[in-house]
Amino acid sequence: MITPLDIKKHEFGTRFKGFDPDEVRALLESIAKDFEELTRQNIQLSERLKIAEERLNHYRLIEKTLQDAVITIQNTLEEKRKVANQEAEAIITDARQKAADEMMSSREHVAGLRSEIYVLENQKMQFFARFRNLLRSQAQILEAMMEAEEKEMPPRPADAPAPQKAPAPDPADTRWARRG
Repeated sequence: MITPLDIKKHEFGTRFKGFDPDEVRALLESIAKDFEELTRQNIQLSERLKIAEERLNHYRLIEKTLQDAVITIQNTLEEKRKVANQEAEAIITDARQKAADEMMSSREHVAGLRSEIYVLENQKMQFFARFRNLLRSQAQILEAMMEAEEKEMPPRPADAPAPQKAPAPDPADTRWARRG
């Protein structure tokens, strides 16, 4: 490659009726200055291009790092979402199982209570029946005792008041007798 110094130092041979040497030298000097300026600009542009390429590579590296980070974050978020969904499903399943167990336990408890109520009502009815039978037998015994007492009593004088009969049974007392 030709340099500005080569242009300045170049010597032309002389001939008869040739070019004016001062004019050629002035032109060569001007070309050498322009060439030197262009070379300097070329070097500056090359350096700027190199810096720009380094920056571009740096930015590309940053872009790639950011893209990788975004992908990693997306994957992490997706994984967290899956884990959260699985945990939610497990919680819902557990809650449903507990609710079903509670329901079953409550139903069994209600059935037990109903059974106890049935047994107690049967015992109550048996008690009422036994109590009614007891009252009847006691009434019969009382009647028999009253009859025996009347037979053992001396005859009543004519002027004595007539014995009073037992009062009529209270309807509230007879309601138990009707049930059993």
